[in-house]
Order: sequence, then C-alpha cells, then structure tokens
Amino acid sequence: MRKIYISVIASILLFASCSDYLDVNSPSTFDKNYVFGSESEIATAVNGMYVPMVSGKGWVGVLLKKMLFNTDVEFSGLSTASNLNERAYVPSTGDIKSYGDIWTGMYDGVNRTNDVIEGIEQSPLFAAADKTKPSRLMHYYGEAKVLRAMYYLELVRNWGDVPYRRTSAGNKDELFIGATDRNTILTDMINDLIEVEPLMLYAEESDRGVEAASREFCQALIARIALQRGGWSLRPDYDNPAAVGAMERSDDWKEYYKIAEEYAGKVISEGKHSLARSFRQVWVDECNWIVPVADDNIFDVPAKVGGSGELAYSWGTYIVSSKNSEGVNASNAPHGYSSGGAKLALTYMLSFDKADLRRDITCEMFRYENSGMSSIVQKPFSELTVGCGKWNRLFMESPLGSTSNKGTGINYTYMRYADVLLMYAEAANENHDGPTAGAKDALKQVRKRAFAQEDHAEKVEAYVDALGTKEDFFNAIVQERAWEFGGEKHRRYDLARWNLYGKTLYNLYFDWIELGKVARTKQYENTTTPFEDPTYNARFDSYPAVAYYKMVPADKTLFPVCVAETMDWYKEGDVNSYDEALPAYPSKNPTGYSRVDMCVQYCTQVKNASPRQWEPSARILHSFYGYINASNAGSVNPETDPVRYLVPIPPDALSSHQGLLKNYYGY
Repeated sequence: MRKIYISVIASILLFASCSDYLDVNSPSTFDKNYVFGSESEIATAVNGMYVPMVSGKGWVGVLLKKMLFNTDVEFSGLSTASNLNERAYVPSTGDIKSYGDIWTGMYDGVNRTNDVIEGIEQSPLFAAADKTKPSRLMHYYGEAKVLRAMYYLELVRNWGDVPYRRTSAGNKDELFIGATDRNTILTDMINDLIEVEPLMLYAEESDRGVEAASREFCQALIARIALQRGGWSLRPDYDNPAAVGAMERSDDWKEYYKIAEEYAGKVISEGKHSLARSFRQVWVDECNWIVPVADDNIFDVPAKVGGSGELAYSWGTYIVSSKNSEGVNASNAPHGYSSGGAKLALTYMLSFDKADLRRDITCEMFRYENSGMSSIVQKPFSELTVGCGKWNRLFMESPLGSTSNKGTGINYTYMRYADVLLMYAEAANENHDGPTAGAKDALKQVRKRAFAQEDHAEKVEAYVDALGTKEDFFNAIVQERAWEFGGEKHRRYDLARWNLYGKTLYNLYFDWIELGKVARTKQYENTTTPFEDPTYNARFDSYPAVAYYKMVPADKTLFPVCVAETMDWYKEGDVNSYDEALPAYPSKNPTGYSRVDMCVQYCTQVKNASPRQWEPSARILHSFYGYINASNAGSVNPETDPVRYLVPIPPDALSSHQGLLKNYYGY
C-alpha cells in the first residue's frame, strides 16, 4: 500500500465527503485551530484532498470510464439508433447519472482544497512562515492550490461554465450559486499556481514522489491550464438554449500560450525528468506499481489494490472471463480478467509508422480467451476497433489471482514528461510563428524514444528538421499527441481546444466510407466476383482490406507461461497483412491461415444485390450520430458546426440551485 494511501485512510475520518449532490463547498465540520495546529495535522488534512480523485468518482474510477466521446483515437462503434450514448454525442440516462457522480466527486475535491487553503492561511504556523522560499508548510499550501486547480480544470473541460467558490462555505444559502465564466476560473487557477510554484518542493524531495503534487507538476499544470485557457471552447447561445452553441476563443489567448511556453520550459530546463525508460517499460512499470521519480511520470493519481481502479479492467488488454468450476467468473491466467470496454479506432492503429515502437504497446489487434483448463490464447479483434494495451494485467509480476478484475492498484498517469515536451513545442511554435530550435528538440526527444536507434536519422532528425513552417509543425504536433497518448483520454480535449473536433469527425465519416469502398475493391478486383463501383484513392492504397493469421505457440520469453498460443500474421515478403495492403488479395485464404476483416468493415454488402454493391457500415452511420449521420451528412459544415463535447449539468444540481444553473448546448 502506498504511503499516500495510509494517510488518506486517516484523513477520511477527518473530512467527510459531501452527502448532498451539489453541496458546492459544504460547511466545515472541524475546528481549524485544532486541525491546522501542527505540520503533522496539516499533512493529514492535505492527504484528505486526494480522497475524491482516488475514489470511485475520480480519475481511477467512473471519470476514467466516462467522458469517452468518440474521436479519431479513442473510439467504440455504435450500430443502431436505439443504443446511442455519449460516444455518439447523445448522452444516455446512465451516462448522465455517471456525470452526477463525477460532478459530486470534483466538487468534493474543491470543498476539501478550499478548507485546507483557508485553514492553513488562518494557522499561526502560516503567519510565522517565510513566504519567500520553499518549506514543508508552504509546499502543503501550494499542494492545496494545485489540487484545487486540477478539480476545477476537470469541471471546466467537461461542463464549461460552472459554480465557482474559492473559500469555505458559511451558511447554506452560500451554496446556491450560479455559474462563473470558465475563463475567470482558469485565469484564477493559473495565477494561483504561478504564485505558489516557487514555494513548492520537487518530487525528489518528497517521500510521496510523483504520487503527490510537486513543484514540477505545478509548472506542468500551469502549462496545461494555459493552453486550455488560450484554446477554443464551446460557448452557449444564451438566447436559444436548445442550440448547440459556437466555438469561440478569447481575444487575449496569445498571452496564455506565452505562459504555457514559459512553464513547460521550466520543467524542461530544470532537468528533473527525462524519457530514459523505453515506452514499453513505462507501462510495464505502471502495471507493477513502480513509479520512478525522475522519468516520464510527473504526477500519477494513486490507486490501491482492491480499490476502485478501472485501469487494466475497463481500460487495457482484454482478457475474457468464463465460469470456473465454482461458477465464478475467472480467467485461466492468474492475472485475472478485464472487460476491454474502452477501445481505439482501427485507422488510428494504421496511422502509426510501422517502425514506431509505441504502436504495438498502445494498440492490440487481439483479445485473450480461456483455452482448456489452464491456458489462454489470443483471438482477433474486429468491429472497426483495436484494444489498448498500455494497461496489461499480463505484465504483472505478482498476479492478483484468476478471479481478480477491478481494483488493480494501477495508477492513472495524469501528467507525463512527454506531455510537457509536446506542450512546450506547441506553444513555442505558436508564439514564434514557427518552430524554434527548442520546439524541434522537444519533439525530437519524444520521437527518439518512439523509434529504435538505427531509425533516428530518418524518423527523428530528418522528420523533424523537415518541418519548416508553423502549419507543418503544428500538424506534426497534432499527430504526435495522438501517437503518444492513445488511450489516455487527452484527444477529446485537444481536438476541442484546437477547434479541430468538427473537422476531424466530418473527415472520419466520409473517409471511412471511401476507405471501405477502396478496401472492397482491393478484396475483389483480382477475383471473378462481379461488383459495382470499383473505387480507387491513393490516400488509402496502403490500408489493408483483410488480414490473415494462424495460431502459433507463444514465445515464453515474451509472454507469461499461461499464454499458450498467439496470433502470427501472414506476410508476403516485407508486407505484413495486418498493417499494409497486399499487392493482390487471393480468392481464398492462404493455406493454414484464417481471415480477419480489416478496412472492408467500413462498408457492408447490400443484401440481394447482384452484382455486389456496398453501403456504409452501420457503425459509421451511428457512431458520430449526434454530430453527423446519414440524415444530415450533406448539410454539416465542419468549419462552423461545433461538436457538442460538453456534458449536461446533472438534474440534482439543477434542482438544488433553484434556477441559478441552467443547461445549454441543446440539453
């Protein structure tokens, strides 16, 4: 059990969670003179601020499972109009209930941080403290402001304008407040963090390492919030709440890109972190509860074994369960099982450079199923998706048992050094009207880890050096953030702040239909099967129509002993059938191989049509339904029509605020 969890358990007794749905800043129930009378008591209160984020309502719980609107990276298909949900920008009743849990959890965090900030400020220890240099007490004060900024950032990114308080609540009437403009909130949070940043300790100076807020995390969070504040966001139409609204950006946005460059630059120049481990090792370590202080991890939301953690269950390698001899769901693997519910887009996997070492960790074209009484074997994925393998139970060197599922104790990597490097590169490119030497070096650092040493000359040096214009470099950052952070739930927020969400979905919708036709043409053009509308498009020439695989004994140097067989992909020369189109597709499967559909899935055969005809897959027509679908595809304008990526304020919150809060965006 981690040190922070020992303290958190104690702090739960001190700070009770909010019982009402939106007791935004519930009245304090403790004597501040007692609680904040010594550094040890303050430390207990500080650890209490982490309770909401490590609970079932936080980053390792429902917040990880929800807010999963489809993007070009994170994607799960929907096939009918009767099962629409948030993935298609039409939140279901169940989604909205979960939003209520998240809302409550985030405001619980706000309440706790406000109480701690006020308690420290009123403490005699604070009055006597030197406020010009770091100390344990001033670090605690900064830590409280960092976590408050974290909670408010999550509220703003998901709801827009929200209720905002900076002090502990007094009487109950103070709880019933309206929404404050998001820019006011974010600006205040940035200013708070700039004030406390010089007073905080580095992770290497803390016994909690990167599982608690540190000076470098404060710097990185300033950069993230500044990019959010300087980016685009969906604004309501106050005259027409039924309208989706419009994407807007404040006139002073450039000032915040300067702040982002400065504070991301501080993390880099102070040299406390690096990308020394391989990309694979980062995730192997995460799955083994190893969190180095000086590497990629800057802040991990801590989790504990047996807690509410969803990583390696909802998110991660899919290990299918079945009933064991006792009638209990189990895997033949001692590592347990997972739901594999969260997935990535097939075209996202195909967008990677084939030499990119991140691809096969991030994207998995298979799941695991029980075989016999003691083994598991790989089986192929389909349905336009692939799995996400960053959180893989099979990496665990100390498995949790065959019936284990949730509660893996795997942390959520909230902030990584790779993110800081790419935020810096993005901001510097914008601020200087093109990539600076520092911006290029930051991008190169990320790509050096992504490719083997022998590929650096081409894939790192030449690739980055060729990005000579502001536009080219920005587009490279857009791609690099996708490849680096797949499955980590950054994409929705990135696309929104760049004002690229609508264009991205519009292009996916039409590109996937075109890709399906191209793939069907490739599948049948060398056969005698008649079909209509042969389609060719050079952009999709390399995309595989189908792939072929056979089962082979697992390599025991790469897999645990419980894995009996893995998938081996058919190749013709250097062409691997699962990530590249074959020169010609055979009329039947190669001997000894089975087929799995790849890009042909984007179109299906029209029933009873002869010769064969194709129509878009139902998963294309419904997976973006709240933005683009068969009935409105001809009228959607991606330049002006925004994606409704914000979520509705929960019903109980609307009720408790007695009309001071209101839903917009068509909710």
